[in-house]
Order: sequence, then structure tokens, then C-alpha cells
Amino acid sequence: MTTFTGFIPVWLNGRLTRNGPGLYTYGDTTYNHLFDGFAVLHQFRIKNGHVTYHSRFLQSDDHKKNRLNNRIVVTQLGTVGHPDPCKTLLQRFMSIFEVEATDNCSVNVVHMGDEVYAMTESPVIRRIDPSTLECIGEKTKVDSIVAVNTLTAHPHVEHDGTVYNMGSSFASSSGPAYNIIKFPPPRVEGGRRKSSVDQAEIVATIPCQWRLHPSYYHSFGMTEKYFIFVEMPLVISLGKLIYNHITKEAFIGAFQWYPEEKTHFRVVDRRTGRQIPTRYSTEAFVTFHQTNAYEKDGQLVVDLTATSDGGIITEAMSERDPSKVNLVLPTHRRFVLPLDVQNAPQDINLVTLPGTKCKATKRANDVIEIEGCEISAHPFELQRINYQYNGREYRYSYGVGISRVNNTHDKLVKMDVVTGQVQIWTETNKFVSEPIFVKPPGSTKEEDKGVVLSSLIDQTDPKLASLLVLDAKTWKELGRVDFRANGTVTPTFHGQFAADADEVHMY
Repeated sequence: MTTFTGFIPVWLNGRLTRNGPGLYTYGDTTYNHLFDGFAVLHQFRIKNGHVTYHSRFLQSDDHKKNRLNNRIVVTQLGTVGHPDPCKTLLQRFMSIFEVEATDNCSVNVVHMGDEVYAMTESPVIRRIDPSTLECIGEKTKVDSIVAVNTLTAHPHVEHDGTVYNMGSSFASSSGPAYNIIKFPPPRVEGGRRKSSVDQAEIVATIPCQWRLHPSYYHSFGMTEKYFIFVEMPLVISLGKLIYNHITKEAFIGAFQWYPEEKTHFRVVDRRTGRQIPTRYSTEAFVTFHQTNAYEKDGQLVVDLTATSDGGIITEAMSERDPSKVNLVLPTHRRFVLPLDVQNAPQDINLVTLPGTKCKATKRANDVIEIEGCEISAHPFELQRINYQYNGREYRYSYGVGISRVNNTHDKLVKMDVVTGQVQIWTETNKFVSEPIFVKPPGSTKEEDKGVVLSSLIDQTDPKLASLLVLDAKTWKELGRVDFRANGTVTPTFHGQFAADADEVHMY
């Protein structure tokens, strides 16, 4: 059954593919952590005002192993797998010393040329058919091409199709490091096609300041000239990680939060691949999503969502009922980093941008102490922008509002990052998803001219899937399509819209 209200702009042609954990139970065993659930891909196909919907479990190797045994045999972040009954006693013992990255790619999707990949935070990605959502070929091990043990699920895409991502390397000779990886557009060389993944290369390396405790991170920033990495004191203890693996304890126990430490902004010059010598530090916070960053008047502006609650991964996300969590909700913050500070005076505010309360002060040890400012006190997460403004000065961000009553994602928020004013769309009994901005074909000087897409879940009808289309400027509903699915519709984290007319699909 399909119900259509309002209208869909005739220029909006393409596919919205979303990804998120949707399967937590195999047999009588259940995964414990929000990040552990196995991936379900969802897709809305929009063509000439008509919309279709379908979803599919990602047919990962790990999912197949669990399903074959009808119980959890594959360990994920917060849950230890049961012994595989097909293995001998010796094989089970030897598996203690084997660490294989999961291919449960349940967080996001990315287009690399004409190839589409599902992603998570492991160095393994799965290529999927953009029409059927079936897996194509074997899993792709990025760690067999470049030296990384993790990847983010939030790459950046340039106008020519070049993709950049970050990954940690735990075992480099000089100690743990954070590597920035470039995936060039596909090309033909010597009659052989080389995909983006085939050409992956490390273009910058940032040493970890805590040698046995690399920082956790979920995203990074990029401007025309710089990469921006936020090194938080929410860290992964490598010693504890190894110990937990040997003793068959959940990996989540290796996460440690040190609120007395500082959060550091590490800035890399994209032209040289080297970190600039200036050191920036501020009070400890945790961020998942960087919104945007840009350069203005010799200063680097970095916007992100942040919370002071370091237990967000280890405690809050281990409880899949959000109403039971006592969480310090994230808000949208801005930091301003002055770039040319070699001859700057000490102990005065170096931020000169008008209209901001952000501060940056040079101390005697040459560290720049920065103090961010809250753009808005409204709880805000899963934010996106008009990606044409990525790395450029911008005005609007679109995100999910979080209820202070039960921590549910029940609002879509348009935020003016200059004034902090918000516009809100909400509807009773509806959970919203990450809003995705789509601009109309051709160029426009209006940053918010376009639509915002979100998928809805009905709290009273678990089989109802909806595509919501908002006018980005007025924040009013243009149209909606409701679908009656065969089974329960599951939430998603992130996704990407691929317009039919575009050769390069950005975020």
C-alpha cells in the first residue's frame, strides 16, 4: 500500500540510499550495543514525481555466519560472539589470536566513481548494487592496500570525484598514527580499469600524542587548504583492546574517557601533507560529527556538534531504549583557530571575526588555548549542509532535534549558524532521520534553495516507511509518500542522495 500527499518536485530524480543497524537478534542471542546491530539498507527511488521503496539486509559474511549458526558467533563492539560450533577445540583456541575486522557495514554509503560502498568504522567496506542493494563480489579490505586499522564512515567528496577519508594505524613503527587517505577517481591505465579503491594512498600522517591510547573519532573536517582532525581524550586503550580480545570480553571495554585532559585540534596543510606547527587545545568534549570548516581573514572556523558526556559510547549507546539514558545532549558549537600566530602577542584574544564569542589565546608554551561558543542551545545532531558549501563560508545546517524528555529523534531542525535561530518540523508519533539537502539542477546563489529529504518511522505502526520532502527555505512540508512494508521498518544512521543527472555524487 502506498499513500501520497502533497507533491514531489519534478526536478528531484534519483535515489536516496540510507544505512543503519536493524537486526540485533539471532536465535535466542541478542547484541548489546547500538553499533552492534547488523546492517539494513533502505532506498527510496524518485522518478518524475513517483517514489518507490525497498530495503534489504546487507549480506555481509558476518551476518551469514550468525544466520547459519542461528546465534551470535561474530563479536561486535559491545557483544562477544559465542564459540562457532563448527570449529574444533584447537581452532577455537587459535581464534583467540586472530583479529578480523567486521564487514557489518551499517553506518553510511559512499559513491566512488560508479561504485557504491556500504561503510562502517572498520577498514572493510562492501560494494553494493545501487539498484538491488545486493552485495557485489567479496568484501573489500582497505587495510590490505594502505596501513589502517579503522576508517571513518564520513568521507569527503570533491567535485572531480576524489574521495578523502581517515583511518587509524595502531602498529606503525613510530607508534599509533592517524592517516588521511585519498581515493582518486577511477581511470584506465594500460588498458586496465583502476577503481578508486585500487588507487588508495596515504597523503598525510598525524602522530598520536597518547602513544598507547589513540583517540576515537567519527568524522573530520576539510577545507580547500586544510584537513582538520579533532583529537579527543575519549581514547582506545590498545593494551586493554588486546587483553579483552584474549579474554573474550567486549571491545567496548577498551574505551576510556579522560575529562581532565584536553581536546586538541590538529590541522594539516593539504599541499604538503604536513601538520602545521601551531598547537590548539580546549576543554575536553566528545564529537561525532563535524558540520563544516572554512577559512576567513587568516582564521579557521570549525563547526561541530559536541557534548561533555564521555560516556556517550560506553554507556548511553549500550542502552537501546533511549528513554532510559541520562545523557548530556549534544549542541552545535563553533571554534575559531587563528592561523598565523608565530609573532602574535600572548595572553590576549586573537580571534578577530566579528559576531563571535569564540576566543583563542597564545600562552607562554606557544599553545593556543581556544574557547568555543555555542551556536544554539537546541539539542542537535546528525547534521548536514548544502554540500556545495563544504569547506566554504556557509549559513545553514540541517539536523535532528533530540527530545529532552526521552532522548528520541523527534524533530527536524534548520539552524542559522550565524544567528543561532532554528526552524523546527515535528509531528506526533514520528521519529525522524538525518536530513539530506538536495539542490535543484544548475547553479544557484541561494544556499537554501532546494529540498531536504528525511525518512520517517511511525511509533504506532512499525511497518510504515515514509519519505518526507521539505522546502529547505521555508521549512514547510512539500510532500510525503507512505509505504506499507512487509516487516518492521528499522532506523538508519546516514545516507546519500544520488541525482540521476550527476556524474559525481557528493554529500
